[in-house]
Amino acid sequence: MRASADERNVVTSPPSPWEPPGQPSGQPGTGPPAPPPGPAGWGPPPGGGPGWGVPSPYPPLPKAGSARTGPLPLHPMMFSDLLDGSFRLLKANLGTIVLVAAVFLIPVNLVAAFFQRDLLGGHGFFDLMQDPSLLEEAAGPGPSTGPLVGSLVGAFATVLVTPFIGGATSRIVAASYLGGELGAGPAMRATWRRFLVLLAVFFMTLLLKGAGLVLCLVGALVPMTLFLVTTPVVMLEETGPIRTMARSVVLVRPRFWPVMGVGVASGLLASVLGNILATPFSLAALAIGYRWGWILAAIGAILPALLTTPFVSILATLVYFDLRIRNEGFDLQMIAAELARGAPAR
Repeated sequence: MRASADERNVVTSPPSPWEPPGQPSGQPGTGPPAPPPGPAGWGPPPGGGPGWGVPSPYPPLPKAGSARTGPLPLHPMMFSDLLDGSFRLLKANLGTIVLVAAVFLIPVNLVAAFFQRDLLGGHGFFDLMQDPSLLEEAAGPGPSTGPLVGSLVGAFATVLVTPFIGGATSRIVAASYLGGELGAGPAMRATWRRFLVLLAVFFMTLLLKGAGLVLCLVGALVPMTLFLVTTPVVMLEETGPIRTMARSVVLVRPRFWPVMGVGVASGLLASVLGNILATPFSLAALAIGYRWGWILAAIGAILPALLTTPFVSILATLVYFDLRIRNEGFDLQMIAAELARGAPAR
């Protein structure tokens, strides 16, 4: 059947234009009505673009640091803040910190490695594999005591220089965190004046860790945590050994478990980093023999120590500032001091 004329008109006629609700029929539509104006402060900025949203009612968090370090948190820090701040401070003061550490670590590790040159008779690993009789010759009736002497010398010297490096690093990092800069010479002179206190605190803490380890396998974690910030306290508050340890306990006790987590994590991180840097040199020294490979062994001991020893001290210094911010309002003290000097608060 053929469609009628009315049906053809319905099919072929174009649709009428869209008309908004309430618009009188037959008048052209002008688009959807504009939304009612909202309260002041809402809506996109003039001209649109990114950043549209509700403005934050909170002021920006205060920052420490300088142009060399970039902004550092002057507020309670999470572990990520502590870790990021430690790497920033290490990078900003790398030359100064490495210079202080190198003055002590290079000669100590060179002497200790030199005494190791008779280890396995000075023969390389592949030589011993090809000729096992060399190993019997090295373990003859009169074995060399050089390796044992070297290990004892290295351990004793490390005990002496570690507190000094930690104290100087804390002084350098504290100055950088507070927006200043301290050179290697002034830092070492300031540390030398406090060296006996640093050494006394180091030995007392070491004894307590040993006692905790004897009483319980993980008992060393308790004194490690309670006395984590003793070095920054010695260098920045200039207290005696007993008051330093008591001050560290007062600061750490309200945050005992988080501080323990930071201490364990930093120790594991330093250990992993040290092994990654030292292993290639140790394997190379073992392959060619310690007769000449002791130089490679020394490099494998020096290189990680130059980074991991200061890194632990930097992290402990940031933990010290974090505990003072949380417990004593150190951030408010710094802001008030800047305002009193007429400087804008950061």
